[in-house]
Amino acid sequence: MRKLTALLGAATGLLLAASSVWSAERIQFFYGPFEPTIYVDDLERFAETGEVVDRLEVLTDWLSAEQEISLRRFLTARYDIDLVSISQFAYSPLGDELLRSLGEIVQTDNFLNGGKALRAALIAVAAEEEGITVIDILQQYHLRTVQIDFSRLQSLLAESEQTIQDRESIIAQIIEQSQMQAMGGISPTYSEADPQYAGIYSWQLQTIHFQKPNRAAEALADIYYPIVSETDSKSIPVIVISHGLASNRTALAYLARHFASHGYGVVVPEHIGTNTNTFNRFLNGVESPPSPDEFVLRPQDITAILDALVAKQEVDPSLARWDLSSVGILGHSLGGYTALSAGGAPINQDSLSEACTALSSWIPINPSMLIQCELSDLSSSMTEVADPRIKAVIALNPLSSHVLGQSSLQQIKIPVMIVAGENDVFTPAVPEQIEPFSWLTTRNKKLVLIEQGTHFSLLGNASSQRILPLPSDAIGPDPHEARPQIQALSLAFFNQHIKGQPDAEAFLNQLYLNEFPTEPFRFSIIDHYPVRSGELR
Repeated sequence: MRKLTALLGAATGLLLAASSVWSAERIQFFYGPFEPTIYVDDLERFAETGEVVDRLEVLTDWLSAEQEISLRRFLTARYDIDLVSISQFAYSPLGDELLRSLGEIVQTDNFLNGGKALRAALIAVAAEEEGITVIDILQQYHLRTVQIDFSRLQSLLAESEQTIQDRESIIAQIIEQSQMQAMGGISPTYSEADPQYAGIYSWQLQTIHFQKPNRAAEALADIYYPIVSETDSKSIPVIVISHGLASNRTALAYLARHFASHGYGVVVPEHIGTNTNTFNRFLNGVESPPSPDEFVLRPQDITAILDALVAKQEVDPSLARWDLSSVGILGHSLGGYTALSAGGAPINQDSLSEACTALSSWIPINPSMLIQCELSDLSSSMTEVADPRIKAVIALNPLSSHVLGQSSLQQIKIPVMIVAGENDVFTPAVPEQIEPFSWLTTRNKKLVLIEQGTHFSLLGNASSQRILPLPSDAIGPDPHEARPQIQALSLAFFNQHIKGQPDAEAFLNQLYLNEFPTEPFRFSIIDHYPVRSGELR
């Protein structure tokens, strides 16, 4: 019974933290003959004052003092979400699937899926409150009793615990391997400038319009022109940057400026179907949610902007020396997928079909699968979207496990660097970056792990790139602290594989990374992670 009670306490804290959406008068767990109950009034009093009444001890007896403080903070934290935004998200395909999945565990008092009741509580609170707290939602839930399917909850907890243990073990292996590789690493001679610092070139920024055949509207792209001497006969290498979902072309502007200062021409297209403006219009009720076809349209945007620049070379002397036949690409999140896809990995519909059919009927441990499984509604039959001009890929926090999958990633023949954040909860490191890295067969590949890194650690302005409010733990430490390392690694990688500078390899090893501070982030880099099929889960 003590073990059961401990599980109940852990489960309550986990579900409250994961969903922020339940209750009425009481929360009742159903597990065989046991029906332990937590009362909402008691939980509210605890959240506001810290007082623990006898009936709440089934939870608090198994929480440390620190965990009690964290739970109280979570219960009373206020999130500024307006009625229209929460309604649009709750009724979107992604929001509906998330609530339906949660409703398999958090049920109504007649054992039916509680997703619709959760949606109603969220919308009711958003309509009446200035911001949303968990306690507000508890007070707005319209059923007297919320029933918890404890067997499913237990399975979720077991899967979550195993996932955390596996992640910690795998990350420890990567860190150990990177330090072993450092022992035989080559120290930079610094005959070239340290790539973490700005280069010698000034640059100019111009915004242009470009049209892709399969899009109705024109899109914008920022072009960074390095100012080079007219007597310099060398061609100008080119890098394309692809932003993520609900983001825009300013998200990685600091990297664009860094590359341009080192003599690269940099192209940053706006993916109009998945950018910040589109999501804002969707959340404001004036736009449909992004189409699954965006998985095809995004890499096609890369081809379209390169084609537009080729055509522009004929009339724009400042582009005449740009080498558009050998291009590097860097992308973040969905932009990381875009980069890998444009670099040679086709959409893997077989992998998606198998994974999404087998997907748990409740909350997935990997939230990115909710987005990947949207591809089941893909109307386009085109899955081959690679551009042969792409010669090197850097994917930051990409989603790739099933939308690309092993057989697709093995088709990439060019150099690839994948960057993973240890604490990324949106595209988790192990299934979305580390395991996919192990599938790559290209000869030149690097995996970079960022300890304490999250999904937002590499963005130029993480706060401006978030459509919905998120807890501080999901944001992580100040992203500016990660800039020197990612500037150095990405520039060195492109210097080696786009500019053809073999000495750049000296900046792509752990010996060099060990020169950086280890707080708040520590970067580890490896070029091989041997695993057996199915070992990384």
